[in-house]
Amino acid sequence: MLSLPTTPRSLAARVAGLRSRKPDSPTLPRTDGPSRRWGPSRTASARRPVRVVEVVKETDEAVTLVLEVLDGRPLAFRAGQYLTHCFDIDGVTVKRAYSICAAEGDRLACTVKAIDGGVASGFVHRNVVAGYEYTVLGPSGDFVLPDEDSSPLAFLAAGSGITPVISMIETALRRWPEREISLIYASRHQGGIIFGRRLSALAEAHPSLRVVHVLTQPDPGWPGETGRLTGQRAAELLATGRGTHVFLCGPTELMDATTDALMGTGLDPERIHRERFYAAPQHRRTLPTEPHDVEFRVSGRTITQQPGETILEAGLRSGLALNFSCTVGGCAACKLKVISGAVAVDEPNCLSDHERSDGYILGCSAYAQDSVVLDA
Repeated sequence: MLSLPTTPRSLAARVAGLRSRKPDSPTLPRTDGPSRRWGPSRTASARRPVRVVEVVKETDEAVTLVLEVLDGRPLAFRAGQYLTHCFDIDGVTVKRAYSICAAEGDRLACTVKAIDGGVASGFVHRNVVAGYEYTVLGPSGDFVLPDEDSSPLAFLAAGSGITPVISMIETALRRWPEREISLIYASRHQGGIIFGRRLSALAEAHPSLRVVHVLTQPDPGWPGETGRLTGQRAAELLATGRGTHVFLCGPTELMDATTDALMGTGLDPERIHRERFYAAPQHRRTLPTEPHDVEFRVSGRTITQQPGETILEAGLRSGLALNFSCTVGGCAACKLKVISGAVAVDEPNCLSDHERSDGYILGCSAYAQDSVVLDA
C-alpha cells in the first residue's frame, strides 16, 4: 500500500461537495468516431470568466485550482480535455493549457505543476488564492475516452501527465464500475505522486482498477517498481490485450518507445491515444507596433491585426471561423499557409521543419510584420 500523508478531506470529496452546491459543469454527449487528439476546435472563441473557489496543495510542486464559472452559462467538458488559462501577469496576458482533473459532471478543477523558471506556473503558485478571478478558453482537445462501453482501458502517465488521466479514470469508473482499467504512473519519488490518495481510494473501491507506481528515486523500503521506465517495460506493465484502448501522457520519448513496443505486440495503432505537452512559446522577436492587414484568400475577408494581437486573435475578434485548440503553439489546429508577406512566429512551437519550409505558420503564435495574404 502506498504510504502518503493524509489530509482532512480529499480533493475528490471537496469537489463533490462543491458540485452539490452549484452544478455548472454538465457532461457533453459523445460523438461518433474514434478518439482524436487534435482536430478542428468546436471551442467558443470568447473567453469565459472564472473564479478560484479553492487552491488544493497536491504536492510541494503541484496545486489544483477548483473553479466556478461567473457568466451563468454551463461550461461542459469531456474527461481528458484541457482549458487554456489566460493570466494577467505584469500587464501582459499569458496563456497556458492545463488539463481538467475533475470527472465529467463535477466542478471544474485544473492542476498546475511548478516548472523551474515558469512564468505562469510560478505566478499561480505565488499569487493565486481563493477568490482570484481570470478568464479561460475551452475546453479543448480530443484526448478523450472511447465511445464504446466495454473495452478495457490502460493508461501510462508520467509526472503531471496524470492530470487528464485521473479525470478519465474517475469518469470511466462512475459509468462502468466493473470496467478493467490499468494505470502505470511514473514519478520521481513518493512525495511527488500527484493524486496519490485519490488513486489509492479508487483502487480500494474498484478491484477492476490496477495501479502501478514506478519511482526513479524511491525512499528506502519502497516495495514497488523502481528505475527509469522504458517503453518496453511500460508495455509489459500495461499488459494490454488486442481490444484494449491505451492512453499515453508523458515525455515524447517515452510515449514513442511505448507506442513502438505496444505495436510490436500486435495492438492496433488506432487504439493508442497520446497527449502531448509543449513548452510555452516565448516572444523572441520584436512584435509589430503598427496595425497590419491580413487577407484570408479563401474566405475573401481582410482584417486588421492590431499591435499585440496574434493573427488568430485578430481573426476571431473579426468574426472569422478559424480552427484553434490550445492557443499556445502545441497542437497545430490553427495552422495556416502564408502566400505573401512577412510573419514572425513565437518559438518554441510544434511546426516541423518541412511545414516551415512550405510556408506554414500557427495563427495563435504568429504576428504579421506587414500586409499578409493567407491561404485560408
